[in-house]
Amino acid sequence: MTPEALAALCAVSMPEERLTADELEWICFGDGDEVVGDEHGAAVMTVKRFGEHVAAWLVLVAVEPGHQGRGHGKELVAEVADRARAHGCADLHLAAAVPRYVWPGVDLMHTQAAAFCEGLGFADGLLGINMAIPTSFRRPPPPGYVVERETTDGVLELARRAFPHWVDEARRGIDLGTTFAARTADGETVGFASHSVCRAGWIGPMATDPRLQHSGIGSATLAALCEDIAARHGLAAGEISWVSNLGFYGKCEATVSRVFRGGRLRL
Repeated sequence: MTPEALAALCAVSMPEERLTADELEWICFGDGDEVVGDEHGAAVMTVKRFGEHVAAWLVLVAVEPGHQGRGHGKELVAEVADRARAHGCADLHLAAAVPRYVWPGVDLMHTQAAAFCEGLGFADGLLGINMAIPTSFRRPPPPGYVVERETTDGVLELARRAFPHWVDEARRGIDLGTTFAARTADGETVGFASHSVCRAGWIGPMATDPRLQHSGIGSATLAALCEDIAARHGLAAGEISWVSNLGFYGKCEATVSRVFRGGRLRL
């Protein structure tokens, strides 16, 4: 499978997701990733090592509509599970392989997909929430701060110091030109936000220096993303992925749009 072939398969099996070859190349064809299947059905697994602990994630399963209902999806997941065991994994996790993921779980509105994963034995999953925000949302920076597209090392320095789990996503956004920085008048970086890191129009990660939270910096960086998403992608709404602060985003005109459930299959 190539990114282009996988994108073509996703286009017929889940057209509403609008996954592109560039996005899938980043998400599914990096270090630790394995793609199994063909143009009729494919599954993607990623393996990560944490010292002596090895973990595997089922990142994506896609089956052409004409081949659904024949057990093809189950065969693909069984192949992924066998490969995970060969790597020494005791569990196969569902979807949320940060920093590169298609979804933070299985969308509970997709009944067939949710039932498929439940039937395979995936259990113990946490909920993941996405929120939609109008790209017309605007909020000026508080006095003494500016928000600008990142072209320096300020965001990465802040991320390494205070938010190390978001370094890779912030760097990806910088490479794409979709990471914005909030700075003081003397140039200190005190916040950042990125969009379209994994999916076009999807927002995240976002962070503000812990010393300055609740100051209006976060809403200003979010507004900069909304403006850029509208200009770059022509979308009326952005999708805030894997929300951890409903209250903050709710005050910024965002509403819950999708609910996902993760899961774990014991091997």
